[in-house]
Amino acid sequence: MISPRRYHQVLDLARELYSRHPAEIDYGVMAQVLQDVLECPVCVFSEVGMSKDGALGVGWPTTRIDASEITAVTLRNMRRHPLIRHYVKTSDRRPLTVTDWISLREWKSSEAGSDIYAAVNFYDHIAIPLDSPPGTMRSFALGRDDGPFTDQERELILALHPLLIAMDGKARRLQQQRPTPLTITEGRIMHLVRDGLTSRQIGIRLNRSHRTVEKHLGSIYGKLGVTNRIDAVNAFTAKVATGEDLPAGPIP
Repeated sequence: MISPRRYHQVLDLARELYSRHPAEIDYGVMAQVLQDVLECPVCVFSEVGMSKDGALGVGWPTTRIDASEITAVTLRNMRRHPLIRHYVKTSDRRPLTVTDWISLREWKSSEAGSDIYAAVNFYDHIAIPLDSPPGTMRSFALGRDDGPFTDQERELILALHPLLIAMDGKARRLQQQRPTPLTITEGRIMHLVRDGLTSRQIGIRLNRSHRTVEKHLGSIYGKLGVTNRIDAVNAFTAKVATGEDLPAGPIP
């Protein structure tokens, strides 16, 4: 049975997300929420058919999950994973588990199941898709090694699903608008991110809290039109090279 504490987590999540500016919403924020509520140690997000590269993958915690590895795993399995095939071929965007389509025994013995397990250390998992055009997929995936998701947990995911879709839609619409230049503080943060510092290390360097740095990063992601640190660094480096939309004032 789902404890009252976890229901309160969902309510707190709803309040937190609705209080945020869309530019502060990214996949990392949503992933952390899902991990906390569902008590899953790992969360990944994959896109299929949304770019010329064919697929994109990111994962959390970033200290444990390598984005390039998740992208490679997604590319290798996007034509043989039953959930990916289903979402790409249909307009169905319901949260589903891999065992809705195949027995756990069959999945464990499959090439796709073994390949994914090697990267994320779980077999049974649930996909939580976001809106995407026909022929594509954008979806979170969470799993645990202590048994399948219960009916109550799946009901909780169904309740969260529309909220995640709505916040993702707001963030994506904002990204389609012309971004405003980074502020001086945001520019400083991005220089430190590019140097490899964590949010906590950046907070110490700039005498700001970890939470404040994360909020700045959310704003930066929105302005750069990205959803993760790797893409943010690449976009920022390109702007530095061209001088495009850089903040006015000195940046150490």
